[in-house]
Amino acid sequence: MVMSSNQRGSVWLATAAMATMAAVAISFVWQKNNKQIESKTTNKGNNNEKDPKIQARASLPDEEKKDDEVLVRPPVSEIALTGETNDKLVRVLTKGAITIAHGSVTGSCAKYAAQLQEALQIALVVNNKNSNYQIQVVKMDELDWWDELLNDEDEEPPKSGNTNKNNNQPLPKLILLLPTYTSGTWPPTATTLASTLQELETDWRIEKFPLKKKLHVGIFGMGSSAYGDDSMGKPAREAQASLHQLGVKTIVRLAVGDDAVGNHAQTTFSRWVNDLIARIPKFDNNNGAKNQKNNNKTTSSCNSKNKNNESGDCCGKQSNNSSNKDQQQQQQDEEYESDDEQQPGEPAVADLEDMGDVMAADENNNNKENGGAPPEMVTPSQAEALKKEGYKLIGTHSAVKLCRWTKHQLRGRGGCYKHTFYGITSYQCMEATPSLACANKCVFCWRHHKNPVGKEWKWKTDDPHFIVEQAVNTHVQMIKEAKGIPGVRMDRWNEALTVRHCALSLVGEPIMYPRVGELLGDLHSRKISTFLVTNGQHPQAIESLRPITQLYVSVDAPTQESLIAIDRPLFNDAWDRLKQSLVSLKDKGQRTVARLTVVKGWNFDEVEGYAQLVALGQVSLVEVKGVTFCGKSDASNLNMTNTPWHHEVVALTTRLKEELDKLREADNSLPEYGLACEHKHSCSVLLARVDQFAYDDPVTGLRKWRTWIDYDKFHELAMQYARDSSFTFSVKDYVADTPAWALIGAEEEGFDPTDTRHRKKTKYPKYTRFDEEGVPTHDHDNKELSHEERQQLTKLMDERKNEIGCGTTVTELKDGAKEIQDASLMFRGLVVTK
Repeated sequence: MVMSSNQRGSVWLATAAMATMAAVAISFVWQKNNKQIESKTTNKGNNNEKDPKIQARASLPDEEKKDDEVLVRPPVSEIALTGETNDKLVRVLTKGAITIAHGSVTGSCAKYAAQLQEALQIALVVNNKNSNYQIQVVKMDELDWWDELLNDEDEEPPKSGNTNKNNNQPLPKLILLLPTYTSGTWPPTATTLASTLQELETDWRIEKFPLKKKLHVGIFGMGSSAYGDDSMGKPAREAQASLHQLGVKTIVRLAVGDDAVGNHAQTTFSRWVNDLIARIPKFDNNNGAKNQKNNNKTTSSCNSKNKNNESGDCCGKQSNNSSNKDQQQQQQDEEYESDDEQQPGEPAVADLEDMGDVMAADENNNNKENGGAPPEMVTPSQAEALKKEGYKLIGTHSAVKLCRWTKHQLRGRGGCYKHTFYGITSYQCMEATPSLACANKCVFCWRHHKNPVGKEWKWKTDDPHFIVEQAVNTHVQMIKEAKGIPGVRMDRWNEALTVRHCALSLVGEPIMYPRVGELLGDLHSRKISTFLVTNGQHPQAIESLRPITQLYVSVDAPTQESLIAIDRPLFNDAWDRLKQSLVSLKDKGQRTVARLTVVKGWNFDEVEGYAQLVALGQVSLVEVKGVTFCGKSDASNLNMTNTPWHHEVVALTTRLKEELDKLREADNSLPEYGLACEHKHSCSVLLARVDQFAYDDPVTGLRKWRTWIDYDKFHELAMQYARDSSFTFSVKDYVADTPAWALIGAEEEGFDPTDTRHRKKTKYPKYTRFDEEGVPTHDHDNKELSHEERQQLTKLMDERKNEIGCGTTVTELKDGAKEIQDASLMFRGLVVTK
């Protein structure tokens, strides 16, 4: 179509006006939708107690049917923000449709989808009464992409006499918002789209360029440069190349937001949206045709500029001479508009290969603003998110938070597992971190990834003595504020004003802090014991670390593949780093711990792998803890079924001990481990080295355990080391006897008898004991059930097994979540009111 100069001028004026409206729309949408999503997230958290699956456990047998119903979870979509439902969705290839599809993992793309929808609504519909656009938002896993992309029929075929009206409708638009998942893979919610695009490209039964003149596309990617490789935005690049091979025209150049660089993602997205909104009317007015002769430039928004990837192909897609010729011929036949060609007045959008320069420029600008000094670790948005979750920020990279177990024990309602295993006083324990940054993005992280990430320290460094002083003062202030909590015991409250223990496990990776040794020394000088947890990604830092009370390494998976899936580490050699970290523990000469956080459906099997890792470090202790479900999060796809029961953790720990015994039979240099303690409330079990913590009672001959710590003795040893760094001491130098109630198999199950067990709303377990099959044997009053009652319950379990099968069934859902079904657990968790 040839346009007159007046027509072209009108189009450009309209485009400029549209861009202005878009900027206003985006500014309005940022504020409005942020509040909406925050409200939605808060409401989700407040409704946990109303979870149908939890309520379904309240009684039997009627509730068994409810269990089946909740297993099929409806997909969660940001369409809910606008009141839209799936029933109102039109097909992707419907003329006039603008489909915004996101594959959100941490919630960023879902938020951007809602913002884009409202911006498009304001710019293209509200301000244009004659608009034929129909805008919709959908999660990628809600669509059958094969059907959507091959279906070129309108939702309602044009009636007689309406042919012209139908022809005047603009071609459909597909806007993809794609995050980057582990190692540059597609997110779980988008794998169906990825496989569909691959099949459409390679299926010989489908014509070439099946989407030619049928669809326009715009793609925005999300990723993190903290991984330090070319994975950032890889799914978006692959989608762009695939759709181009299918004949789809690109509305706007591909852009990728980096969530590791300040506000880069939001700024880049805003700019991309402005460009998208400005180009849609122009694209539709001239139907995407060029206003000048084709200059044989590529239509791919990669704007390769002769820069190829490792295989020599643009965007990582395979090609050959014949396909290139076909593509060039197609471009000439269609008179494709070159995305590389920037028209006068168009907003500038950085090309993908220039993205690194843009991010580097952002960092340089930040450094210039700081007078050339390193930037602060926490951005304003991250600080706000952390504060909302109760963190008290200290300086530029540290924080403290009041642990719930501190509040529990202040009221005499029991202490944490460290109290049971090691004898700390929970109400005198400060939970803190000198580094909010972490090198992993674990799927089970209860912090929901509000903290920064990074491989190495690149931020401003605060003084360690300042951090300790502020941390103690802030913690004491929170204790003072807790005085008003109902039930606080004043004797404990007074003692809590003196900090005696510090758990450096709050969030992030404390060992990344360059001056962590000085910080630990300051804590020891105040007679504060130190429990430091590291993710096992900095083995050299472990080797050079000064002696502390207890040093942990998190062992989150038994194999390299499961480690990558669970921890989503930044380091490409994360598995090797973990193994080297464990080896580094062997020569520390102090209390070392391998901490296993087990998640059903993710890392609950392959005990042999765990045993081999434990043997590498010959650690003093092995903590096996079931993951705690902290509510649904955009950053995690865990659910209640992924949390193991305590008896399951005990069984797994027993199997782990047996595997360690097998390894010891083959290698006598390996230490012997024994089941020492348990803390049922937190689903935790402790394995301890026999040579370091066990002894035989001279009178009874029974094995006794000494897993508790003589803290006064430790501080005496730590002070001597502070005076003379050549001084060494060993684990046995500061052990103390473990009380009987803390031992595994004790009636108290790790609950301190000096405290009072508290149950919410007078709810008690309906059944207190179970046989090996999971059938209850005792009621809520611990009275043995009759033979008839047990037969009836056994019959119910058999019916359930017929429905879902015996053993554990793991169902992987579209969003990557894994739901666990196990008939042997159907009676656990049921409660009665007394």
